[in-house]
Amino acid sequence: MAKLFSITFDAKTEEITEAYTAFQNKYTLRKKIIYTVVYLIVVVLGIDLIIKNPTNLAGFIATGLALGILLFNWIKPVMIKKKLTKTLSELGDETYVMSFYDDKLTVETIIDNTAETETVAITSHGVFTVEEGSEAEKELMENPPKEEEIQKSVYKLSETEVLFMEKNNIFMVFLNRAFIQTIPMRCLSDEEQQQVRNYFSEKGLD
Repeated sequence: MAKLFSITFDAKTEEITEAYTAFQNKYTLRKKIIYTVVYLIVVVLGIDLIIKNPTNLAGFIATGLALGILLFNWIKPVMIKKKLTKTLSELGDETYVMSFYDDKLTVETIIDNTAETETVAITSHGVFTVEEGSEAEKELMENPPKEEEIQKSVYKLSETEVLFMEKNNIFMVFLNRAFIQTIPMRCLSDEEQQQVRNYFSEKGLD
């Protein structure tokens, strides 16, 4: 099927992090609040047991477990976001090309492999720095990595759960409640922005 249009963009770490926060609020916040209410009830019941019978270990155990789960429930997303930010900041520049068809979306990720990194060799004994003049360095010189690597993903609309959101000058496309495509409006012309809005609106995906 013929391509309707395509857009080219990149995304900064802070933009991807903001999209991830929106993703969490959309798909996990409600569940997190429900769990919080349930475990708060357990905490209250546990404290009630302790007050009525300070020698009852069940009250202490229930209260401690519930408080631990509550703490983990709210700290885990923060830790994941922190790890995501660190990982993104260490990656090289990436450019994305999203193409829109009547029945699918395709996303090409163009990875820049020219960033300076420490040269290493991977062996059965671990990862080691490649020494100057070694056979490993000669092999790398003869077969250098490609300057650009293109990875392509295809999402058929009939097989993929797609949701489009717009927030703070960022378009966000959630795919199967697992993947986020962050599209900063700064990378698009006014015409392209309207094309993206119209596409998802006409498909009933916004």
